Amino acid sequence: MRWMMLNGCCLIILAGSGAGAFGQEFDWLASALPERAHDFGTVARGSQLRYSFPLVNRSDQEIRINNWRAKCGCTNVNVGAKVIPPGTQTTIEVTVDTTKFSGPKPSGLTLIFERPTFVEVDLNTSCYIRSDIVTNPGLVDFGIFRRTDKMPSATLTVTYAGGRPDWDVVKMKTRSANVVAKGEPVRTVDGQVNFTLTATLDPSVPNGYFKDEITLITNDETTPAIPIAVVANIQSAVALTPSIVNFGQVRPGESVSKTVLVRSSEAFSITNLSTSQDELKSADQTTGAKPVHQVKLTLKAPTQAGPFHSTLTVKTDIPDEPAAVLKTFATVGP
Repeated sequence: MRWMMLNGCCLIILAGSGAGAFGQEFDWLASALPERAHDFGTVARGSQLRYSFPLVNRSDQEIRINNWRAKCGCTNVNVGAKVIPPGTQTTIEVTVDTTKFSGPKPSGLTLIFERPTFVEVDLNTSCYIRSDIVTNPGLVDFGIFRRTDKMPSATLTVTYAGGRPDWDVVKMKTRSANVVAKGEPVRTVDGQVNFTLTATLDPSVPNGYFKDEITLITNDETTPAIPIAVVANIQSAVALTPSIVNFGQVRPGESVSKTVLVRSSEAFSITNLSTSQDELKSADQTTGAKPVHQVKLTLKAPTQAGPFHSTLTVKTDIPDEPAAVLKTFATVGP
């Protein structure tokens, strides 16, 4: 009996020690994904709801995503990067199609990690879908366009079929100054109130994948705000290849170099190159105006071990073209 009691005590001690180690093992997950739920609030039926969960690698190990599962057929998932080195970040974007639903709608996804440890994590979304308000289309989508083209416009219609004949949109708000929103006076047809929204992108909008939101403020006290998602993909006149530079594992004080191609459809000159960290140097190895420039990047690794990241900013003489930005990173270690 004494032997059994002693062994029981040993098992309790070992289990407690293991639980502590288990908790420390998943500290990286708590810091990488501090936000795991989002409530869209009350939305119009037909809305395409979008939200991006940030994933930030604050550890000294590589984070690797193996796969993911959507919790509903109405949910689409877009992962910015499956491999997230130390000191970098990405986003997990969730899009929920409300066309076939009304009332409360939970959704989200399960994210599956394989490194630093295998673990599954739920990212949950929720909303309340009003069946008496419908948007068509479900969001303002400007599509893909080049900055040299005329800034595009997009139109969306909001239909109200509730019991209030004087329903109206009294105000519109955008998250940023990159979107200009205008509305036409409401029209009543067969007892339904229609409101037409026209949105235009401002020339100051940055290159790349762009997201914003227009909020329609109505005179309906029960649900005054209607969110409308805005998306666009603005293609730069200048392309960088590769789009991200990974110097990999480097020793403290070691120097490594890589070449970046800067391209455009027409000949251009690089007017300025700058980096955010002194350890990273850049030089344009192409003289004069050319459609392709070779920029040499040289990293002299810092003496302190750990993740290193810096950006390269490329300015050109192309009119109205914003500077192109390239992200670089490395892991400094023995």
